[in-house]
Amino acid sequence: MSAQGFTGADGAVQQLEALGVAVVFGIPGVHNLALFESLDRSPIRVVLVRHELTAVFAADGYARSTGRLGVAITTTGPGAANTAGAMGEARAARSPVLHLSTQLPTALLAGRSGRGGLHESPEQRELMAAVSLWSQRVQTAAAIPQMIARAAAAAFEGRRGPSFLEIPFDLLTEKIGHRAAGTRVASGLEPDTKQLSRAARQLRDATSPVIWAGGGAVSSDAGDAIRRLAEALDAPVVTTYSGRGLLPRAHPLAVAAPPHEPAVTSLIESSDAIVIVGSDLDAMNTMGWRLDLPHPRITINTVIDDARRNYSADVAVEADARAAIDALLPMLPRRSSGKGTTPGAKRAIAAGKTVDKRLRASKSLAPGYTFARTITEAAEAADARVVCDMAVGGYWVAGYGGFDAPRTLLYPMGWGTLGYSLPAAVGVAAAGWRTLVVCGDAGAMYAIGELATMAQEKLDVCVLIVDDGGYGMLRFDEEQSYGRRFADDLVTPDLVALAAAFGIAAKKTTARGLAGALKWGLATRGPSVVVLKAAFEPPPTTSPRWARRGEPERRP
Repeated sequence: MSAQGFTGADGAVQQLEALGVAVVFGIPGVHNLALFESLDRSPIRVVLVRHELTAVFAADGYARSTGRLGVAITTTGPGAANTAGAMGEARAARSPVLHLSTQLPTALLAGRSGRGGLHESPEQRELMAAVSLWSQRVQTAAAIPQMIARAAAAAFEGRRGPSFLEIPFDLLTEKIGHRAAGTRVASGLEPDTKQLSRAARQLRDATSPVIWAGGGAVSSDAGDAIRRLAEALDAPVVTTYSGRGLLPRAHPLAVAAPPHEPAVTSLIESSDAIVIVGSDLDAMNTMGWRLDLPHPRITINTVIDDARRNYSADVAVEADARAAIDALLPMLPRRSSGKGTTPGAKRAIAAGKTVDKRLRASKSLAPGYTFARTITEAAEAADARVVCDMAVGGYWVAGYGGFDAPRTLLYPMGWGTLGYSLPAAVGVAAAGWRTLVVCGDAGAMYAIGELATMAQEKLDVCVLIVDDGGYGMLRFDEEQSYGRRFADDLVTPDLVALAAAFGIAAKKTTARGLAGALKWGLATRGPSVVVLKAAFEPPPTTSPRWARRGEPERRP
């Protein structure tokens, strides 16, 4: 307890403890110092970052890599506003983040201020509402614990996503009673048995079904359920970016390539049924909704609108993915033993081999494909999580890297947010995971200050910067659309010297020496930086290279 007695700030921290929060990310300011003073007396670890935007990115990385609540703390006005890009990414990616910020004192807010107070932003909550799923203001000091509990619960409900809660800073120093609100864990939404029976009838008639699995399956820890469903149906499993690792690569029904590849597109479109689990079938995974998904379409989603938003559905089951699959399985015969000799396994294996052969034989695509494999082999050997940025190297790894477990790839395909990887890696490493960052020289400069955070916190992060001297993807786009380049070259600092200035071990490498450099970087205690001077062609997963053209499917 502080010298002032048990305060609103103490109540906030006590509530975070009751929620099981182990680490928070943030920046102190004059308005939120009471929170940080209380945190200093708490077992919760505080990671001080170098920008408010990166505080929420770090909380997002923590949430995605653990499945637990990620917490960021900022101060009033510009502090909160600086987080908008990261909040939008968390919302689009369904990442359970709690953003706590402060606000002007209640006396000023009563008149909607207008007096020019420090960091004045009376519409701050409305600003954050645009990039949050839940946005509220605390009205009394005594309500702080209850409101934090509500905000945390909201982050896990329905679609999942970030909550924003602002606290007038005078309430943080006001005395309150000792109490934390009861914690509530969101329970899985139970499926409608009639809809499941309809799904089972249609699937029993299918002879060559396919499963499409996304981030919703990861959120419900449905990896084993997906495996059992795939074996029951003898169905190849295609995963979205968010669903990578739901089925291990060695499983014969795992399709080891993205849906953008012609061989995988053909596998999907030639199937006679599809089960879509935890995915809203977004544009980036379906080539702008041009992928012709087969019928019948069975879709399982926690939000029924998401199940039907982009494609029509013959059966839509509004439920938690694992609960729905567990209830569906007894209604289905088992067709596969998990061996590689069944028709479904042969389809999955053949598609993977066709993609592998095509990419290895392509002079322009083989270097990027080899790069992706090198990255994931190094990460697997070190038991490291991989955090990719919106950069050409990141596109290759996210699309073609091999991942054997959920949450081992973090990729900002929610909003497509450049500059995500470095700060998100702070959150992943703070959760205890050895971490490998894949970013470009342009994206690294968005949050290069987080190298200081990594050094200060002694985080085990290997940062691979692919230096192509600017915006590599835009070069390709410019040449494709305009026949010339005009806004893509950037001055890049000496990245090895820059890392050394932070006291971080660093080295340059070539494509030939990349595997060895990554082995060194991932074995280094604390942060390390590897700089690869290279320029890769964009992979087939990027929109200028989509194989499927023409009009998208018309929605119902």
